[in-house]
Amino acid sequence: MSSLTRMLSILDLFSSTAMSMTAESIAERMGFTRTTCYRYVKELTEAGLLNNASGVYSLGARIINLDRKMRESDPLLQAGIPELKKLVRSTGGEGLISTMYDEQIINIHHESGPERLNLGFGRGQVMPLLRGASSKVIIATMSRARLKRLFERHLQAEDPALTEDWPTLWRYCQQIIQQGYWVSHEELHKGHVGISAPIPSGENGEATSSMTLVFRRDHYALFNESALGSALAGAAQAVGRKAYPAAPAAR
Repeated sequence: MSSLTRMLSILDLFSSTAMSMTAESIAERMGFTRTTCYRYVKELTEAGLLNNASGVYSLGARIINLDRKMRESDPLLQAGIPELKKLVRSTGGEGLISTMYDEQIINIHHESGPERLNLGFGRGQVMPLLRGASSKVIIATMSRARLKRLFERHLQAEDPALTEDWPTLWRYCQQIIQQGYWVSHEELHKGHVGISAPIPSGENGEATSSMTLVFRRDHYALFNESALGSALAGAAQAVGRKAYPAAPAAR
């Protein structure tokens, strides 16, 4: 792990239950020497990523500025939000756009529907790697080698039914690819159903993002699942073409 990665990983410590902490506390949690930690927090503070209030550190205002810049300039959001809005208007569901980075899947946009479901998985929320359709359709499009590495490092503890062995997980992912979308029933929220499709990025035939609609179970039962899945997959393909115009379609 590079020094820059180690330094930036300090930002991951902060949450709603750990909104501020001292340099000594950061050093203890991260396993840094105090000298190294003081250097890191000083650099992060000077960059505006941390705020120093008499030796107590919290996340800095520059993060808000970076978030705004991402909303305004990310090609995935620029292409994806209009398509997701149309789907939300036509179906009455809730919409999510999720993307993968550093072996984590995070929601980068949440489009509220008319029912305003209390999902608890809004913008910025990290998703389980193998629970919920949003994550599964991303994981499924990985190359065999990359997926196996992820399986060995993380996925074996995720879902015993799917990760009992490597061939079981591989066959499951092939089913997702062949269908072009996937449905999860109450995997993340009791009474809710999620349906997702991968957004092709063309990176070695993999999709690093997904588009999802979430419904109450009784609401979802009103739809023809195949028609809804095809519409969602078509929208996700359109987003991929707009966001990554030079990339070939996903496998």
